[in-house]
Amino acid sequence: MTLDLRALRDAFSRFATGVTIVTGRKPGGEPVGVTVNSFSSVSLSPPLLLWCLQRESTSLDAFTMGRAFAVHVLQLAQEREAMRFARRAAVKFPAGTDEAGEVPPLIEGALCRFDCTVEAQHDGGDHLIIVGQVTHFVQTGGDPLVFQDGVFGRFTPLPRARHVEAWETFSGDWF
Repeated sequence: MTLDLRALRDAFSRFATGVTIVTGRKPGGEPVGVTVNSFSSVSLSPPLLLWCLQRESTSLDAFTMGRAFAVHVLQLAQEREAMRFARRAAVKFPAGTDEAGEVPPLIEGALCRFDCTVEAQHDGGDHLIIVGQVTHFVQTGGDPLVFQDGVFGRFTPLPRARHVEAWETFSGDWF
């Protein structure tokens, strides 16, 4: 069976997702950053998350085993940052960013940031699945930037929706 890859990509885009920027540093200290929507929590104990990076990415060597990186969950007003880091560009960071040494560059204004080290890497076809151990995190308030069907937008809760604690035992209707 042969799949129409464009149609498959369109089908994948039906899934609404948050938008993140992952930053790190190459072995020589050069700052790198990529826009990522293939981000997920994995485990609380130990605290793990994952994201995927194209094998053809020029940033690949910044995310080898044991290297530090940061995942920034973007807020609604950060569409420009998302687009800037989604492109292959020589300059993504403001002047002076590369002075910070081995610390991953920070994206100001993000809803939350997860500081991590690369714990594992797995084959994912034309992508590399990167698992990070969370060493620290910070969070602020605001609305998340959402991406679906090739456009940015916002999350709107259903009128009857109530907050659901993901760790509680389900016992009936959530609405």
